[in-house]
Amino acid sequence: MLNLFYRGYVIHEDIRSICYTVYGAKPDRAEMRSRGTVMEAMKWVDRDLAQVATLRWVCRDNTLRNNNTSGFAQPAFL
Repeated sequence: MLNLFYRGYVIHEDIRSICYTVYGAKPDRAEMRSRGTVMEAMKWVDRDLAQVATLRWVCRDNTLRNNNTSGFAQPAFL
């Protein structure tokens, strides 16, 4: 059995070239998905990371917009 550490995830080889299980990041390493090949598992990890990054960006953008109550840029006073 092989464990491949890829971008913080663990891809565990259940049956060579047939079945791989993707586990999440530390500390709990929860089982997240099963894929057919190691390349499919790696692509799934890349898509999951892209989705998480997009959600973080949207949340950050919404937070910045909510903090600026006037909706316009404020002038800097020197």
